[in-house]
Amino acid sequence: MSTSSGKSSPTDDHHALADVEVEVAILFRRADTSRSVVVPTGPLERSAYQILLVLDRQGALNINALAQVLGLDASTITRQVVAMERADLVERHRDDEDRRSVVVRMTAHGGQELADHRSARAELYGRVLAEWDDEDRAALAAMLHRLNASLDGYRRAGSRG
Repeated sequence: MSTSSGKSSPTDDHHALADVEVEVAILFRRADTSRSVVVPTGPLERSAYQILLVLDRQGALNINALAQVLGLDASTITRQVVAMERADLVERHRDDEDRRSVVVRMTAHGGQELADHRSARAELYGRVLAEWDDEDRAALAAMLHRLNASLDGYRRAGSRG
């Protein structure tokens, strides 16, 4: 609720933030249970999906760059990449520009897995949001993008208050 000056009160802000916290928690839980969308090869682990998305958007990257983009420790990314390499989703090669460095590239199989999972997820969200008009879908995408950017900025700032 707004005050006579048009600004929200601290109590209203508190309630709105509490509502955001609850809705995000529910969203994460529901998104997690729906991530097992059916594709012929079975579900793709969240970490593998995220790494493949980054590689698809940015091309081959070294472990440290992947870790920075995803906000994770390089040792965590290394473990994930090793598992993904065994599954033929990615491959590691010496960097052409710096032979001391190793870059991670998505394989053709990894690209197909990513495409299959993105298609299945788009179909799922198409069904979930079937009754929403294009304007509401666009508004949701914009607000989620803004939330993700804010969360990333918070993380990059070192979670300082």
